[in-house]
Amino acid sequence: MSMILLLVILFVFIFVGVPVGFAIGGATMISIFATSNLNMVVNAQYCYSGIFSFTVMAIPFFMLAGIIMSTGGIAKKIVNFCEALIGSVTGALGCVSMLACMFFGALSGSGMATTSAIGSMLIPEMREKGYPADYAATLVCFGGIVGPIIPPSLSFVLYGSATGVSIATLFKAGIIPGLILGFGFMFMNIFFCKKHGYGKTVITKNDVDLAKSAFHNRMRTLAKATKEGFWALLSPVIILGGIYSGIFTPTEAACVSVVYSLIVSYFVYKDLDLHGIYKTFVDAAVLNGITSFLLGYSTVFSTFMTFMKVPNDIYNFLMSVSSSKYVMLLIINVILLILGCFLDTVPAIILMAPLLLPAVKAYGVDPVHFGVIMAVNLALGLCSPPYGCNLFVGCAVAKIKMQEMFKWIIPFFILGVIMILIITFVPAFSLLFC
Repeated sequence: MSMILLLVILFVFIFVGVPVGFAIGGATMISIFATSNLNMVVNAQYCYSGIFSFTVMAIPFFMLAGIIMSTGGIAKKIVNFCEALIGSVTGALGCVSMLACMFFGALSGSGMATTSAIGSMLIPEMREKGYPADYAATLVCFGGIVGPIIPPSLSFVLYGSATGVSIATLFKAGIIPGLILGFGFMFMNIFFCKKHGYGKTVITKNDVDLAKSAFHNRMRTLAKATKEGFWALLSPVIILGGIYSGIFTPTEAACVSVVYSLIVSYFVYKDLDLHGIYKTFVDAAVLNGITSFLLGYSTVFSTFMTFMKVPNDIYNFLMSVSSSKYVMLLIINVILLILGCFLDTVPAIILMAPLLLPAVKAYGVDPVHFGVIMAVNLALGLCSPPYGCNLFVGCAVAKIKMQEMFKWIIPFFILGVIMILIITFVPAFSLLFC
């Protein structure tokens, strides 16, 4: 009864437009008051405990680092390096966009930050090269979902905080799935560019003559881009190398990434002045305020669900449907994909991870593998109407309506689902480095 009341109130609040954080908090308080003998003071206690954590501190620092990188010249250097690296393949600029999203995602850990930073630089340029605005926006939006998978990942920090699973191990588990997603979308781009002729250039006789030295020119361009972008490309080496070598924890790595990004952006590339630093801190503070509010009340929500033994009910329901681990994973994938269409990644992970993990562990699924499954499903939700946050960002940058993107969203989404099934049913991809 309590679960039904809670979910009904929650979805009614969301449907009428109540902000997700207030919807979660309001539904939880009403349900606690109406269906349990818990003292209402637990709301304040668990809100506080949900964000008063050394591990959770990594979230605002990674957010701040991502904003600094997108405005301080680091993202631009990464784009230049990617363009020099693969600028000669079919659909080159589209592939550059995807590869740049993969590199930037490995620095910021945020899907929306990746879409915003790379999209603002490359969508206008793609339009000049003959790519339709709706296609360019869709490509960058789906490139942005790789950000929450390739480490360091905010999704894995949230999952680890909610479940107690090692965040460093989750980071290792996200490497291959992130590459699968990134290269899968890149090959899809090549297919569409060949089919529709996007980004084609007219080759003249002079171009053919000049092509004889193209390889040497490409190497010189790559060497120059590598030299200019050396400090930007060194970021993931420092951050991830420090985590995997045990020099510092993920939270300490987030702090290091902020300091390193500030130093490089202000003193090396000089694309960030004191006013820009102030603005990045304000933007990060606002974004963290929203996330912390969600995180606090999501902790109350999941604690109340555990108190009412909802995880046991979920396990009993799944067992009544099938005793097969693979059927159970398929059902959970469908649930997470649907949930990702309506909820942002932060509340979805905090709400669902503690509820679903006991059930999947009972089926013999590795908690680290399940963390990857959840992160990939909810990342794809960032590009799922009607709530896909990446889609909103892509539309704003490209100055188009979301409806114009639907014909491209569908094939990319289907490919994403196929890759999710591969990641789900081949756990070796996630656990190889663990």
